Amino acid sequence: MVLFVKRVGVVGGGAMGSQIADIMAINGKEVIIKDISEEYLKKARENVENNLNSLLEFNVTRADKEIERIEKTNQIQLTDEQKNKIKETLKPKFNEDMKKEAMDKVQTTTDYKEFNDVDLVIEAVLETVDLKKQVFAELDKNTPSHAILATNTSSLSVTEIASATNRPEKVIGVHFFNPPVTLPLVEVIPGMETSEETVNDMIDFMSSVRNHRYPMQPIKVKEVPGFLVNRILFAMMNEAYSCYDEGVASMRDIDLAMKAGAGMPMGPFELSDLVGIDVIYRVEEEVRKMIGGNTMRQPSQTIRKLYHAGRYGKKTKRGFYDYR
Repeated sequence: MVLFVKRVGVVGGGAMGSQIADIMAINGKEVIIKDISEEYLKKARENVENNLNSLLEFNVTRADKEIERIEKTNQIQLTDEQKNKIKETLKPKFNEDMKKEAMDKVQTTTDYKEFNDVDLVIEAVLETVDLKKQVFAELDKNTPSHAILATNTSSLSVTEIASATNRPEKVIGVHFFNPPVTLPLVEVIPGMETSEETVNDMIDFMSSVRNHRYPMQPIKVKEVPGFLVNRILFAMMNEAYSCYDEGVASMRDIDLAMKAGAGMPMGPFELSDLVGIDVIYRVEEEVRKMIGGNTMRQPSQTIRKLYHAGRYGKKTKRGFYDYR
């Protein structure tokens, strides 16, 4: 059976959940966000609207910025004809009407019973296996039997999460990367009991949608601790933390070295603050528990201290860097 997705449930309306909801809405899907309070849901809708405003601004200003970039890089003055050609090529593909249409597709709820007609659910709650299992037990009771139940976990066992349901063949990992509105990769991770049909349906579905910049690019990844990207990425980030802890270089110089010398778009400490120190701490703890991936010889004391101090990065205005 080919999966037809008309309505998508998103559990957790935080930074990741609200962006996933945004992506589904701009692709014409009806979306319902579930969270624990009206206060959180209000913030989730605000997040979706802010993301859509950013998409609108990107489209409106894209041509002018490209003209400015060409003239500055090449130290030339483009003719009106050349500018008009660029404006025609890069004319906006998203406008106010489309933004309103997307927002109208986003509903919110505090009750799982509102998920009674969804075709797909994507869970994006805290990276805690017990919490996720509670969520999936509720989803199993309140969603149609055909619905696929996906977890956005970045490190936890999909098989263990699926064990909370009576349909493990319909449970799958769908790991987006932060920020998903601009990063197109999605890791699709089957658990031990996930059916091949579910895997193919999710890969086909994710291949059919776009974020703010690109078509989404799903890849199938084996269920191992850290999966693929984080297994490789965290090894690099952990080495950067180790260099900082040992006084090899300053944070800023390590970030500069990896950008100017290794071609990374942002340094490991800048990336850590974007991803979230709390997320990194929890993922590292889970990976160590499951004894997988290339982890540090010993945990970074700096990460531990930042986590316990509540300095989670950009989301709290302080992490490795101060954003106040």
